[in-house]
Amino acid sequence: MDIDTENTSARPVFSSSTSNPESNQTNSHFIIAECRRNTDVSTNQNITNNQETSEESDAEEKLLAVYCRGGKLGAAYHTIQTGELFILDEIVDRPPEYQMFLNLFRQVDPSRILLEGKAQGSFVQTVKKTVFGNSDDEATCKLIFISSREYTCKRRIHSLSLPYEPNNCSEEERSLFLRTVVDFSQTQSVHALGALLRYLDLNWSAIIMDLHSKPEYMSLKKISLADILTIDEDTYRGLQIFSPVSHPSGFKRGARGTSREGLSLYQMFKRCSSRIGQARMRVLMQHPTTDIEILTRRQEVVAFFMRPQSDVVSRNICSSLRYIRNVNMALYMNRIIDFDLTKSEGKFTVKAGVDPELDRKKQTMASLHGLMSETAKIELERLPEFVEECTMLYMPHLGYLLGVRAWPNMVPGQKELPGMKFMATEVLDVHNITTVPELDVMIGDAYPEIVAHETRIMMRLTTIVLQNLNTLAGLVDKCTELDCLIAISKVSKEFGFIQPTLVSDKVLSIKQGRHPLAAATCEAFVPNDTDSSLETGFVKILTGPNSSGKSVYMKQIAHIGSFVPAERATIGVVSHIYTRIHSTECVAAHMSAFLIDLRQMALALQESTSNSLIIIDEFGKGTSEVDGLSLLAACLNTFLYQGEQCPHLFVSTHFLEIQKFIINTPIAKFLRFEHTLQDGEPVFLFRLVEGIAESSFAHQVAEASGITPNVVQRAQQVFDCVKNNKLPPENKKITTKLQSFIEIIKNELLSEDI
Repeated sequence: MDIDTENTSARPVFSSSTSNPESNQTNSHFIIAECRRNTDVSTNQNITNNQETSEESDAEEKLLAVYCRGGKLGAAYHTIQTGELFILDEIVDRPPEYQMFLNLFRQVDPSRILLEGKAQGSFVQTVKKTVFGNSDDEATCKLIFISSREYTCKRRIHSLSLPYEPNNCSEEERSLFLRTVVDFSQTQSVHALGALLRYLDLNWSAIIMDLHSKPEYMSLKKISLADILTIDEDTYRGLQIFSPVSHPSGFKRGARGTSREGLSLYQMFKRCSSRIGQARMRVLMQHPTTDIEILTRRQEVVAFFMRPQSDVVSRNICSSLRYIRNVNMALYMNRIIDFDLTKSEGKFTVKAGVDPELDRKKQTMASLHGLMSETAKIELERLPEFVEECTMLYMPHLGYLLGVRAWPNMVPGQKELPGMKFMATEVLDVHNITTVPELDVMIGDAYPEIVAHETRIMMRLTTIVLQNLNTLAGLVDKCTELDCLIAISKVSKEFGFIQPTLVSDKVLSIKQGRHPLAAATCEAFVPNDTDSSLETGFVKILTGPNSSGKSVYMKQIAHIGSFVPAERATIGVVSHIYTRIHSTECVAAHMSAFLIDLRQMALALQESTSNSLIIIDEFGKGTSEVDGLSLLAACLNTFLYQGEQCPHLFVSTHFLEIQKFIINTPIAKFLRFEHTLQDGEPVFLFRLVEGIAESSFAHQVAEASGITPNVVQRAQQVFDCVKNNKLPPENKKITTKLQSFIEIIKNELLSEDI
């Protein structure tokens, strides 16, 4: 049987003069099969478009509303893909740094931030600086100012409907239920949540680009920053916890999701099986907790998976975790709904493989054209000889029809054939038509049955998802945390990390500690001990030659809850980590390297407590030696005067005379990195001992770095003379050249007639 698609492509589809509103929606599902004597021509105008939907994405878009009044920060945010609402337990946030907001911003990573339009204080300036102040990347989120009236939408919270609230509850019962989740005495957070709900009500269609939908909230959860270990952005960079590398293309630079991770602790530990596990690993590092119970439970899980007998269990779990995805209605609907066909056909369409009975019905629908073509051949044999062709039609809701067109030599006035009913139409020129009850009995009305079946699936799917989404979200959250802990166990097992003993005492005791990144990238690394307590001193001042290992040593001290590369370790949980390590100058910041150093030091002085860890690497190098030395000494004395309340403080410096300008106290200890001289050149041993270094060996390091020997020799001469309060010897090559220029100028002046 030949298929003549060209013959039928321009032919109008058979239609009847009916007022059924569904007729326009079902026209694309008509099936027409024609049969002619001696030449079989069949056409199929059933439209199919089984295109695969786009790849599922785990990217989340979050809207964050913040409200800060009276030194307290309140916030709420909504994840569009999952429908989850989160409200922040109010927390004290002091100006001008607003460290709690910065911690929340890093953890949430919002795409939009809502702020009160009239507020123009220091908090708004901090938010603007956070969003737009980084010159390395373009702003990755939008800042939206809304009316202050939007922050007084407390009644909107009372009308919030959640899937897991009691069935058929009254307004009073719903209000009582919401009070178990929302503490309405926390004014700032309540204002933020009300403003967020109001904004979503007004702008939901524009956010998701759908005019007919409205926001649905699957859950409302509390988040807290009370247990967070405070780390500022400079410390994250300085300690290499994160090291984002922007896309090399200027067009893509700053776009969300285009940056990749460089050499960092996050890059080292993100060996998770799932994508959302990797995202959760970032959250764990952005929200290091000070809760010893939580840290202990995590360490027990990591220790379990580090055992050799747990390898099989770990592999089996990881093979399943790689299928974990974010729980959201859109994701699970995408597994079942064919959105492309749904859009083109204007009805809910289920993908193949979801329901076997539905697949059978669709296969029957797909095979109708062949079956109708064969039926048309049989029916043509039954018709009179003068009828040369007939047409089989399938019309949803009408069934299977047999039509005959006008035939040659038709007797004038003859309209009907035996067993057929006359029906004059303008389409296909069908003069006689009749039903085919055999096909109605054998096959049934296929398309309406498919629509009804898919509608039942849609209703059942919606009910099940809404009933279980909150439970599934909690389960996925636990799975992602397990994924992270297994990844930590893999890294710890590979590089021989050990479980530290966590205590609430003010102590840091590490035996033969190493830097995690150095342990992963260097075959030979010299370990060193670290002791900070009342007995061993809270302040350690490190001196030593350039490139002797001071910076790497201080970076390995910071701890945010993981296993550590050491022989043993007892670590008291700290409340803050501040550093003066990394100074990145940028035009947009309007700050020099020295000003950045001062800002980092000021933050450590103002915000640190007795239970903080402060790391200062070569403060004062950006200004004159005298000014830098005096500033460093003044800052150290400020900490030393606190006595037993002094935080853990590790300082490296090339100001070797610093001991003369700080108070003499047992809590301060001087340490240096050993070296030896071989043929006048320093050989670094990278071993930490007590004492003060005698020299920085800057000239030897400069020559080893490629500075020409004559330049280094001249620098040594100048250094020796300055040290002995003498003028350096003249450079005859330079003075001779200067003298020649002086003679030329003198002769020119004498030759002029003045």
